[in-house]
Amino acid sequence: MLKNILYCFIIVFTFYGCSSIDQAESLYRQGENEKALEMALNFLNKDDSKIRLRAVRLVGKVGGENAGSALRQRIMDPDSKVQKEVIKNLGKLKYEPAMEDLVDLVPESDEGLIRAIGGAFANYGEPGIDMLVERYEDPSEKSNRRAFKQTLILVGPNVAPSIIKNLRGKSFFENRDSFDILQKVKNPKTARMMLPYLKNEEVAEQVIEATVKLGSSAVNAAIDALNAMDSKNEDIRVREGLIKILGELKDPRAVETLESLSQHPSERIRDAVDQALFRIRGF
Repeated sequence: MLKNILYCFIIVFTFYGCSSIDQAESLYRQGENEKALEMALNFLNKDDSKIRLRAVRLVGKVGGENAGSALRQRIMDPDSKVQKEVIKNLGKLKYEPAMEDLVDLVPESDEGLIRAIGGAFANYGEPGIDMLVERYEDPSEKSNRRAFKQTLILVGPNVAPSIIKNLRGKSFFENRDSFDILQKVKNPKTARMMLPYLKNEEVAEQVIEATVKLGSSAVNAAIDALNAMDSKNEDIRVREGLIKILGELKDPRAVETLESLSQHPSERIRDAVDQALFRIRGF
């Protein structure tokens, strides 16, 4: 008898929950966003994770300040699927008050959660990426560096500017994770953003090595940089670095530009050109 009563209670409870979230979704489809949001917010704390998941998605669709605030309170939802959906929608809404919460979550996250956080920060753009990079660069986060590195890779190409501007003042060993990120996010503008750092003696050699690792995408950037240099006010170190990059890349597209420098007044540049052409031609 008791089992039957309990069973009936579960059926009624489930039906009521689903019926109500169905009604909220119907209101949203009819353009009644405020009413839909009001109803959906009431279901974010339901015991049934499937109801919470639908509520989170609906709250994310409606959007607004109240939506972001409510989703922020569910960042630690005990159901991993719901938690990931919460994070995804916070990013979609670009709800900035939650950014620090998400950054704090990185060290204790598994691969699936890191993927969700990375996707959210891809939507947040520069403010969120800068916050993430700041924690990645923080010496006190050394033990969590791998998790932050993986998150930045998952954010994608837009992390490149923030990573590049933090290259100064560190050894190649200290920068190697950053160069690895730049290589993996495949921002087509990475080489052009890095080449100006050839002027910085601290990181010039690192920039050469990292640019070479970018492969063929760096060829046109290096050629254009060489062609744009003013021969009267040139930095020999920068020109030499660009030539070295083209030699290491061994791309025939660089031959014409390199040959134009074969009679350069600086012996140092002429030697660099000879070495680069030898690498490209093999003789």
